[in-house]
Amino acid sequence: MKSVYVSLFAFIAIHLCGCNSDIFIDEPDWDDYKDITVEGDGGEADLIIPTKALEHFSIDAMSESEKYYTYYNAQGDIISSKSPASEITRIVFDTRFSKLELCKDGSRVAVKSICNTNDYPSNYVIRLEYSYGVRFIKLTVQPGRPLRLVEVAYDDMVIDDRAKVSSFRDGFTNNGSLPQIFTIYPYLNELASVLVEPDYRYSWLQGERFDMPVPMYVNGEWVMMPKKGIRPGDTFKYDGPDRFTEINIEVPEYSSVNVFTDVVYSGAKVSGCMVFHNEILDLTFSEDIKVTSLYPVSHEIRIEDKK
Repeated sequence: MKSVYVSLFAFIAIHLCGCNSDIFIDEPDWDDYKDITVEGDGGEADLIIPTKALEHFSIDAMSESEKYYTYYNAQGDIISSKSPASEITRIVFDTRFSKLELCKDGSRVAVKSICNTNDYPSNYVIRLEYSYGVRFIKLTVQPGRPLRLVEVAYDDMVIDDRAKVSSFRDGFTNNGSLPQIFTIYPYLNELASVLVEPDYRYSWLQGERFDMPVPMYVNGEWVMMPKKGIRPGDTFKYDGPDRFTEINIEVPEYSSVNVFTDVVYSGAKVSGCMVFHNEILDLTFSEDIKVTSLYPVSHEIRIEDKK
């Protein structure tokens, strides 16, 4: 779910950097990398890291997520992530969805996950750069308490009685000496639909499912109704009128005709926002959305002789 993805490309470097554990004289005996897991809400872990010849201490991050990382010195001042390891005492990763803290005191590193609202484990890579090589700590943070959808607020609904027309053609031939009746099903392949679109293309909302009100066509009018399992970015389709509604077409003797059917859709559009609350951080924020709903309301038929 959501937001910022943490780079795991660093693990490639594990196989490219030849780290010899014999170098760490009088330091803890390490493999090339450690793998630790903490709970999402309040999970903690303590690490003892080799500090001899440690030059840089950081968390790997892709460029778009670097802005969510803040590095501090012992005085609490914000410093560059490129600062020497001896100056870095705290690293904070902080978004609307997750918060993680690493506190370094000498060779001790205290890891604490404040919250993780993702519905899947979040992965981080702690990088330790020494004068002779690099070692890594893979940190996995389990899912915690999810975001809560507080409300969905909409502006006024805009209705278009002819928002879409779906057209198709059927051909019929009567080789007999008497008129013949043929049947078409104008709504057979026509479905009603709802599309919730986030305000921006690569929103974290896409792929998530929400129970939320959307415009629905009921008893000849558009109304807001709660609907379960709406996935922003994907079109939700459902049955409109009776899909097996029959229309009989009479074709005269010794003739061929084309039957053109236009299915007219009524449409409703609303814009608004979804309001979420991160209960651990006590943080409320909103995401803008627009919703387009379509429903097949009528059909128009015309018959033309084949030429």
